[in-house]
Amino acid sequence: MDIRSMACFVAVAEELHFRRAAERMHLTQPSLSQRIRALELEIGTDLFARDRRSVALTPAGQAFLEPARRAIENADVARQQALRAFRGEVGRLRLGFTVIAFYGILPEAVQAFRKRYPQVEIELVELNSPSLETALMTGTIDLAVLHPPLANPELAIHELPAEPLVLALPEGHPLAVRSEIRLSDLADQPFLLAPRSIGPSIYDRVIALFRDQGISPRIVQEVTPMTTLAGLVAAGVGMGFVTGGLSRLPRPGVVFRPVTPTPPSLPMAASWLKPQLSAIGQRFLETVSALA
Repeated sequence: MDIRSMACFVAVAEELHFRRAAERMHLTQPSLSQRIRALELEIGTDLFARDRRSVALTPAGQAFLEPARRAIENADVARQQALRAFRGEVGRLRLGFTVIAFYGILPEAVQAFRKRYPQVEIELVELNSPSLETALMTGTIDLAVLHPPLANPELAIHELPAEPLVLALPEGHPLAVRSEIRLSDLADQPFLLAPRSIGPSIYDRVIALFRDQGISPRIVQEVTPMTTLAGLVAAGVGMGFVTGGLSRLPRPGVVFRPVTPTPPSLPMAASWLKPQLSAIGQRFLETVSALA
């Protein structure tokens, strides 16, 4: 049963005049009459009692009027919802992120996105970068904020501002009194570092930084994520690099200091499975990019 014909029926029922109803529906009167007759044939009974002087609803027409109005309203709601889904304003976004990503602009972006698109449900999934790549490849998540370079060429990438690294060291350490620490001062100091399997690029760049200064870092423990690294620093196990975002949060027993030469930054990016990001993902990426 077509919605346009039901709308024609409602117009005639409200106007009780075929010519005025036709003008309201932007149809010729014969076209309107044809639609009404087809609707009556489909239902199996007359909806209007009409003669040359008047038009009136039959009992069947009276019974059909309110359901027809609701059907038209529901169809309009369905159309609007479909358009909003096409524009990425309703639906669900499965968003993956690393722990470090959530110490940057991501919480603010999620909050801003939820405020702007309240009908989008966001499912948040925390994993390390390699696991996020796997989740994107298997379709478990729609979009990820992680750390390139990526291993899978099937994944698209949108670069975000990199996170600078600073040194986290125990509050009572002799070097903690300095406002800036030379890398050469870290020779023979117990050092904490994420395993290469989690982030081979940043691992290699940190090791290269030490070697450029003629130092071989004394790695006493490989640890991930950086939040756990900061906890081990507080326990006096060693010292290590954390992101600037993490350093802005107070951590009892830990101080954060810049290092010279400047350590490499931790790259950040949004990623999704090619060829195209969903409309909801595009709206979220716009929110992140605006904040970045």
